[in-house]
Amino acid sequence: MTDVISGRFSSQEINLGDGPTGCFLIHGFSGSTYELQGLAEFLAGNGFRVTAKLLAGHGTSIEECNLVRADDWLREMEFHFTEFFLNCDTAFVIGLSMGASLALHLSTLFPVAGIVAMAPALILKNPMLRWYLPLAAPFSKSLPKKRVCAGNTDRQDCHYGYNGYPLNGLAAMLKLNRHIRSELHRVTSPTLVMHSRDDMTVPFDNATLLINSISSKDKALITYDHSGHVLADGPEKEKVWIDTLDFLSGHSPV
Repeated sequence: MTDVISGRFSSQEINLGDGPTGCFLIHGFSGSTYELQGLAEFLAGNGFRVTAKLLAGHGTSIEECNLVRADDWLREMEFHFTEFFLNCDTAFVIGLSMGASLALHLSTLFPVAGIVAMAPALILKNPMLRWYLPLAAPFSKSLPKKRVCAGNTDRQDCHYGYNGYPLNGLAAMLKLNRHIRSELHRVTSPTLVMHSRDDMTVPFDNATLLINSISSKDKALITYDHSGHVLADGPEKEKVWIDTLDFLSGHSPV
């Protein structure tokens, strides 16, 4: 498949473990379940039931992603999580980047035990997007990731999933995030926010915005200094996994 980055891409969903406590994982925009595979295996090995579905337009092609609307992602995650929730005694939602936005949305609809929001992408401040997206979307299907990561093409966090950002899909993601920001005050579940100060894709301001906007009384922010955007598969991934496990263990029924 010419649209994908070889070696850091998956077209398969994840279903591991069979414990009574479930972890519903959601990957990021233009990525795939690959970026969550290690975390999923770690959590399953610690007794959790783990599922990660491919988002609509992912694991397929940039063209398909460009056909997806914001409501498609909302409705499909609501459907899949309902099915997952009914098979667990307790359920957590864990999302990376745009997946964190969807995890926050699910927490406003279901009594989840907790939320783990990794590198939440609620506001993108890349100046290129402000002028490039509306001008280029009618004529181009994607924005090459190597252009966004110019000067840092050796960074692993620039090289996951598709080799470019689907432009119509990106517009749908921005619409989704506006919706999620409007409902952050409805988030009351215990929440762990994780973000790297070395994230080139999503500004660290997103982490503080999220912490300050949700209504959860039980909330915490963990920062990392040497990771990129894909925290669950980055240089500090083992620490990210353990921090996630500590949060889940601290909020799971005895």
